[in-house]
Amino acid sequence: MMNGPGACWEGQEDEDEDLPQMDGTCDACEPDEAQPAVQVCVTCRFAFCSVHADKHTRSTRHPLHLYCAPDPAPPPHTHREPVEGAEAQSGGAEGGSGEEEEDAEEGGKRDTVTVERLRCKEHGQEGALYCKTDEKIICVVCAVHGEHHQHDIITLREAYHWQKSKEGIDLLRCTQEMAERIKTKWTSPDMSKEELEVYVNQQFSELHRLVRLEERRTLHLVDLKEAFLTAQAAESIAEITVHTERLQEEMASITRQLGELDRVEREGVAAAASFGPPVPTPPDPAPRPELEPDVRPRLPEPRHDPRDPHDFGEGGSGSFMGHTP
Repeated sequence: MMNGPGACWEGQEDEDEDLPQMDGTCDACEPDEAQPAVQVCVTCRFAFCSVHADKHTRSTRHPLHLYCAPDPAPPPHTHREPVEGAEAQSGGAEGGSGEEEEDAEEGGKRDTVTVERLRCKEHGQEGALYCKTDEKIICVVCAVHGEHHQHDIITLREAYHWQKSKEGIDLLRCTQEMAERIKTKWTSPDMSKEELEVYVNQQFSELHRLVRLEERRTLHLVDLKEAFLTAQAAESIAEITVHTERLQEEMASITRQLGELDRVEREGVAAAASFGPPVPTPPDPAPRPELEPDVRPRLPEPRHDPRDPHDFGEGGSGSFMGHTP
């Protein structure tokens, strides 16, 4: 809360969730050369170093308060709602300036880009799912037993394509529209120099807010792609590990079988040696010559009976008649 011009500026707990989470550096300095913040603008909600605080006071006449670093506390939500369009998110420079400082703090945390950044801070598990209701990367425990168990849960790949299909902020169009508005105010005779300077600062603050929102949306897509690629790689590694273990088991089984065969062979040789020299076996008998298939044994032909009367001619015993014995 604001306690006076010389008091420290402290955020209220009942303010909107999109209020800035200042990181203690000047928002007007270059990110890689940011100086420590010493004052904060109540209207713009920007933190400034001593040099930029004087410039901001001269250009806007906004009241400044001393900056006090808030007590470290984990943010209630790691991922904010991404932006769908410039018109949906353009609520004025005042409401969006806080998001710039919060994104600046998140940008500082992204200096160490590791998979640990995607782990669930509540359960310590790897972010493997996506809550479509809250648009947040969650772990399996959050989806089953946590605060997201009744929400719309999808895979990381589906979430990436879903977020990628959304239309982002057309920064070029927003810049051209801002230039036209400034040009119109510039040529207006009713605008004083101070009012024109304030208007220009507000327009650039609004453009800066849109740039930060688009940057945050892009970083959210990067987180989603990194998360689902990491999960896909983990699944592939698990499959390779299971296949390797199966091959190792098969190799161990083959080694055991070969060992059993060697043992049985050694036992057989030892048993044969214990019974003495082997007994010589008798030679095989000489093979008999084989007969040709056309050769057959000849049987004796039967001889005629000499006493058979038919052997003495047609007359038989009477054939000797008329002859002298």
